[in-house]
Amino acid sequence: MAVSKISPWVWTKKCYTSGLLFSHGFAVQSMTDTWFDEQQELGMDYTVPPLLRSIYAEQRWDAQADTEQTLCLLAELELAVDEMRVKEKDAHKRIDLILDTFYTKWLFSGTGQKVPEYLLNNVGYVLKMRSGTSTALAILLAHLLERADFNATVALMQNEVVVHVALSSEEGYIIDPSSGQQSWYITPENDGEKEQEPLELVIGDEAFKLYLAQQKWSFIAAEKFSHALSCVELLMELLGDDPYERRDRGYLLNQLNCPKMAKDDLQYFVDECPDDPTIEIIQNQIEELADHNNILH
Repeated sequence: MAVSKISPWVWTKKCYTSGLLFSHGFAVQSMTDTWFDEQQELGMDYTVPPLLRSIYAEQRWDAQADTEQTLCLLAELELAVDEMRVKEKDAHKRIDLILDTFYTKWLFSGTGQKVPEYLLNNVGYVLKMRSGTSTALAILLAHLLERADFNATVALMQNEVVVHVALSSEEGYIIDPSSGQQSWYITPENDGEKEQEPLELVIGDEAFKLYLAQQKWSFIAAEKFSHALSCVELLMELLGDDPYERRDRGYLLNQLNCPKMAKDDLQYFVDECPDDPTIEIIQNQIEELADHNNILH
């Protein structure tokens, strides 16, 4: 049996699945389960991999989230990837092996079924049901490819979420996370002046923000306003008093019958972004909230 990869993270998460003991090597310095339970710190630690941050974030809006099971399912995949990394030294063949396993053996895919998007974006659901949004699949696939010693990141290309694997500064792959379709590219040395592909890398905390933003809007679409508020609070831990997150929080607080706090947030947005095209709509909402408060008093 292949020896598990020794990662820069030193905390060990023990998982018992099908009678087997798995080591889940992710954390930073002397982190413990207790540290992860301090949810208010979750959004602020940039050294925890985006996938793990996404898994633990789910506890913020779902007290019943089975984080232990999710980590065990992830650990099984990680150990399989460790074995593939040791078995296949050729980078191109190793990518093919991992993608073939991920999509053909493990059967991960996007979905055409009528499943709420907030579930498809949930990493625990994705690991259990093997189906999800392109964002959740991209974060998972990039994590496993990094485990296999690739420089893999979530990326945006023409407003679509993809996975980018850089083999060198000139060579790499772009992978569709929903289907596994891959495009290999190589840039000749004398081609540096040509216009490059519009590819935006989404690294570290930016990948976590992308996950939270998508989850926020999927909760709003499903009218799960308290869940969406949890996403906004995590985003504000990362971004501070971002006026757009304050605007969204104001909208959600209003939906949750907290008009005074909603008014304060919306007014902050108006003060900070007076030229925003939605400003007139927001000002009308503020006036309605002010009238509501006057009636109550």
